[in-house]
Amino acid sequence: PPPPESSAEQSSFAPAEAEEPLPIPQEQNLGWLGESSPSRDGVKKTLRDARSSQDDYFPPVDYDAVLNPRTTTAPPEASHCGHMERDVEFIGATIFVWTNMIRPEECCAKCQMNPKCRTWVLDGGRHECKLKHLKPGSMPAKVPQAGATSGLPFRWDRNHSILCLAVMRPATYEQGLLAWQYQRKTNIFACDEWSVFSSKRVKIIPGLLESSVVDSDLKCKLGGEFGTALNTDIFFKVWDKVFEEKRYLYHTWVVKVDPDAVLFLDRLRIAVSYHREEEKGVYLNNCKFGMHGPIEVFSQNATKVWREGRKTCVDHFTRLCSGPCLWGEDMFIDQCLQKVLKVKRVNDWNLISEAHCDSPDWPECRNGRITFHPFKDLASYEKCLQNAQAKPWSPGGALDVI
Repeated sequence: PPPPESSAEQSSFAPAEAEEPLPIPQEQNLGWLGESSPSRDGVKKTLRDARSSQDDYFPPVDYDAVLNPRTTTAPPEASHCGHMERDVEFIGATIFVWTNMIRPEECCAKCQMNPKCRTWVLDGGRHECKLKHLKPGSMPAKVPQAGATSGLPFRWDRNHSILCLAVMRPATYEQGLLAWQYQRKTNIFACDEWSVFSSKRVKIIPGLLESSVVDSDLKCKLGGEFGTALNTDIFFKVWDKVFEEKRYLYHTWVVKVDPDAVLFLDRLRIAVSYHREEEKGVYLNNCKFGMHGPIEVFSQNATKVWREGRKTCVDHFTRLCSGPCLWGEDMFIDQCLQKVLKVKRVNDWNLISEAHCDSPDWPECRNGRITFHPFKDLASYEKCLQNAQAKPWSPGGALDVI
């Protein structure tokens, strides 16, 4: 039959409504200060100094330029599909069928946006895209099928695979950054699988990248001892959505990354390769002041223990603080996993370079760390990427980026 005029029938997702840009939040807290940690007065001074110097590193954000559809919503040049084979059909339980579908890349994108979809099949004769489910731990079987194209939406089939998560406030610089990162397969979009969460469904790149909706407006107050974002309840809602989607059950590692963090996945793969899974899981502490939120790394078992034990931690710390503890999410989950749920905590000071973790050279992005934070506009973000990957200086030459 002749191909249909439209590439796919419209989905039931309504276009996102525009929102006013939200203010840039204050940075995350400095984590739990134990007996062996620096003095609280010293940490407060570090925090004040870091904030007072932010103007030196953060150029004013041009929201119109960052959110310009001509630069941020165009389809990427390269496919983001995990794996694709022609003239075969992958076997699995069909959960949905899209009609009037022509391009394999479109079928793969539909699968990527459905958390239950683990494999897909495009029937070239019927122009039907079948989304299929597979149980965690299983691999897709395949049979010959002329004219069919099948594939995996993500590379969840790899050993030691990494799922990356990001939380985005709609109609802010974060939306523009994520669209730019998707186009260039950087930050979370270099991972084996990814998911973006927001307060509403946002078509970041129409037909290719949409946010999952969490039951929160993503707004919180500043407070506590260090005047940081009291975002624990927000991220409880985010984790609820992570557990509901169940993408993490297909991966060895679960990594939460801020949109304004510059993550180098190849370096992260090396770091996690040294750690074996434990019965109660393992997670990485990225700072001597306690775990900081721009990048959080958990094994699959640690994620499961966090899911099952979160209420226990809430009850414990509510008694300890005689009410809600005025902590950010990073401090809460660090204390919960380490002190209450007894998950193995591994210190890795190479995970992040930022002012709040005593790394004064973070804006240069040249110290070999895995993540650099924060870079809130496209120009500084791209410069960080270039600097981090520049060739080292030699007597006969100079750095590629100055």
